[in-house]
Amino acid sequence: MAGSEALLAHRTRVMRLYRNSLKQMMSWAIQRSLIYEEFKNIRSQFEANMNVPTLGEATRLVEAGEKYLAEKAHPDPYIVPYYYGGSAYHRNPPFPKQISIHRDFGREGY
Repeated sequence: MAGSEALLAHRTRVMRLYRNSLKQMMSWAIQRSLIYEEFKNIRSQFEANMNVPTLGEATRLVEAGEKYLAEKAHPDPYIVPYYYGGSAYHRNPPFPKQISIHRDFGREGY
């Protein structure tokens, strides 16, 4: 049971590394053609190391990948505009509680 839990934890770590590397690539490249080429390169690197014989060697590969990703982090990463820190976050603040909006949808009474 402990071996399967370790394998599941390792698998989750690999998936997070893959996803974070794709997200980080979106910050570095602007043109879609370049982004798709880099996505293919990243995918091929992960597929080349898919059948590593031991869990220890696979863990060392993941640690090296995480270290490389941390070294190559973008200084000003892309943030989705409506997420916290994005350019459109809280652009339209909510109405004050004193203002009430009535939506009767055709039943206004006149």
